[in-house]
Amino acid sequence: MPGLRGRLARVLYDLRLLRGRLEQLRDRLERRVENLRNLGTDERQLRTYINALNQVNYAVLVLSILEVKVENILALGTVVQDLIVVREVLRELSRRVRNIPEVSAVLEDLGDSVGEIIAETRIKVDSAQLPVYREAARRIIEEAEQRLR
Repeated sequence: MPGLRGRLARVLYDLRLLRGRLEQLRDRLERRVENLRNLGTDERQLRTYINALNQVNYAVLVLSILEVKVENILALGTVVQDLIVVREVLRELSRRVRNIPEVSAVLEDLGDSVGEIIAETRIKVDSAQLPVYREAARRIIEEAEQRLR
């Protein structure tokens, strides 16, 4: 069974892989939206595609931020707080992109993988500190939202 660094490297790989797939999906959605606009498609159908495109853009941005966090964990060894924050961001992102089931499921799996690493390293998650970690996760989510505006 791979060690902690190996498993974190796998999480980083999976984050990058998912982001790459989402970037491809974003490109397809952008082309589809442009085609629908050119065809004069009804506003409701166009809005559905635009909403999906916005969710994908959001997920790509959050995953990019998480990649940097996991890279820092690997490089600097800052495991405890950062790993818990990564797990919380993955959980929140999974909830927010629930309309894209394939993505949501992969995010849940990644969150579970990070949770297993936390459990196996015997990182004590103080319930009093959990709101602090969730607040840090919320700030990452908000940062992504701000960048999209």
